[in-house]
Amino acid sequence: MCGERGIHLIKRKDANLTTKMFLLLLKAVITGSVIFVFLYFAGGHVLKNYFYESDYIYNAEKPYIRELQSYVKKNHVASDDSEQLKEWAAKKKITYFSVSRKRKILYDSFYMGTSFFEPEKNDILGNIWYFLQPVTFTDGVADVYIYMNYESKLNFLFMLSIITISFGICFAVFIFGIRKEVRYIQKLSRGVELIEGGEWKTEFEIREKDELGNLAYGLDKMRRTLIIKEDNEQKMKESQNSLVLAMAHDLRTPLTSLITFLEIALKKSKDIENTECLKKCYKKADQIRELTDQLFHFFLIQKKEKVELEPSANAEYAIGEYLSEFCEFVELDGYQVIAGNMKWSEAKVRVYSKYVGRIMDNLVSNIKKYADKDYPIILEVKNDKNTIQIVFENQKNTKKEYVEGTGIGIQNIKNMMEQMEGKSEIINNENTYAIVLSFPIYIE
Repeated sequence: MCGERGIHLIKRKDANLTTKMFLLLLKAVITGSVIFVFLYFAGGHVLKNYFYESDYIYNAEKPYIRELQSYVKKNHVASDDSEQLKEWAAKKKITYFSVSRKRKILYDSFYMGTSFFEPEKNDILGNIWYFLQPVTFTDGVADVYIYMNYESKLNFLFMLSIITISFGICFAVFIFGIRKEVRYIQKLSRGVELIEGGEWKTEFEIREKDELGNLAYGLDKMRRTLIIKEDNEQKMKESQNSLVLAMAHDLRTPLTSLITFLEIALKKSKDIENTECLKKCYKKADQIRELTDQLFHFFLIQKKEKVELEPSANAEYAIGEYLSEFCEFVELDGYQVIAGNMKWSEAKVRVYSKYVGRIMDNLVSNIKKYADKDYPIILEVKNDKNTIQIVFENQKNTKKEYVEGTGIGIQNIKNMMEQMEGKSEIINNENTYAIVLSFPIYIE
């Protein structure tokens, strides 16, 4: 209850994340607007000076002047031929066009044909003389001024530039402000990934009291709960393992005594019916003993830490002796073993001899239970660049009564192989059963 109340208290004091984002956006917009206003007035002044005091208009005129010169030469146009000049200006969609000589207007696209145009009093006013450029007409050289909204084009580029800059600064301010939140989210995400991977010791950083802070608090609370749960489960598992180990160990002594008494009774029994009954009892007692041993070894392996592997040795030397013992034991029980491809290499492996011996014992027991004596046991040794593989394959016995296995023996083999950094694989087909043991090659 206390924890829940604490969470609610945080929420009441929290600054809403949406509000924070809105204020950040507002700040970015205001910053961008201020930059826009500054650039508009300051840059506008600079642009105006550049437009009228530089060679911008003069250079912009040049392509039109060249076209006009070509037109004049081709059509034999005089400087006062208003009809042809008007036709050319209309064709080129000229905004304003004037021709003058010695500051006297000969043609003006704005005033020509109006009452304001007086040929005798038409001295050019203003400062457009600065932009006049010579053109050779049929009646001599005249000064030409052509205007094509150069200022509008420049203003458009200017406005586009300051809008882009202002928006860029606005965006940068917002991104810079939100970067802190994004980094925090990424940090929480990495923490969640660690939890998914089982790394629960890293604490979540609980920062400002907002939605993300509450999320971090909840995640950290979940992390601590999972740690407690895992600890409890581990303690329970260890307790169960210890109990099973103790029971298995304690059962071995009376079972051994029971089997001994049954053996004595079998030797002394003269009644055929009693002998058969004693044999069945002996068989079941032996099965219980075997199961007890498997359980003992299973939980013993589970309980132990990673074993200390022996120094590297040639694979045939480290494992071959145990394979020979395996063949002897199964042959004593009436099975035939055929060694197929025995491709031992010079590769070295690291094993734990005690486990290798137990694995072979489990395999012998498995074959006695389920293999058909009418078919041979196939034993093969294969190798590649990374592993030495030992294959045990047998034909299933479908003639005798099927005995349901617990799977503990196979699980023991798997656990022991994993402890030796190897693995086991079961190939269970309709009529055949195979176990593949893979030992990693040790490279010095």
